[in-house]
Amino acid sequence: MQDQTQQSGSRTIQVEIYADVICPWCYIGKRRLDLAFAQRPEIRPAYVWRAFLLNPTMPSTGMDRTAYLSAKFGNSAAAVYGRIAAAGLDSGIDFRFDSITRTPDSRLAHRMLIAAGPDNAELSEAIYSAYFIEGLDIGAPKVLSEIASRFDRPELMEAASDEAVGKQLELHLSTANRLRLDGVPYFVFAEKYAVAGAHLPEHLIPAIDAAAAA
Repeated sequence: MQDQTQQSGSRTIQVEIYADVICPWCYIGKRRLDLAFAQRPEIRPAYVWRAFLLNPTMPSTGMDRTAYLSAKFGNSAAAVYGRIAAAGLDSGIDFRFDSITRTPDSRLAHRMLIAAGPDNAELSEAIYSAYFIEGLDIGAPKVLSEIASRFDRPELMEAASDEAVGKQLELHLSTANRLRLDGVPYFVFAEKYAVAGAHLPEHLIPAIDAAAAA
């Protein structure tokens, strides 16, 4: 697989992406980050996935989407997701929220992303698309296996079950807790400059420039 780290450029900077694959703003934020780097073709990003759980108490089987939205947003869910859908279209994402029937536990998807190593950024796009565009239950092992096969990395599900991957997941979550993250996306450029939120590309470019100059 070829990801953003393989494009032509004279300088590579590491970008840690704290995100959850069930977070629509994380999907938007990743697209905006890609667009920002597209405006700096001489700088290559090396994306590193860092797991975050929006719903740390979510049952392993997930929960009914309607019940989840009602519990979290009450009567304002339609308005909230209408704004997200509009922001998504501006970033080239056609969210299909109506196709989602379950809100999943994302732990297994995170483990697969950790196991993917350098392919994690591109794999995250595949998982985001499966959930937000196709409405698939990305908490289900069978669904994740299908995504891994489509991605030409069918071994990822077995790799995700490794104890070392589980320890990495817990490390990511404890680090996010230590950083007192209460929301995502959260980007760390070259271990020096942090940006919280799904900012527009032009607002991310100063952090890219500063990291490249460091």
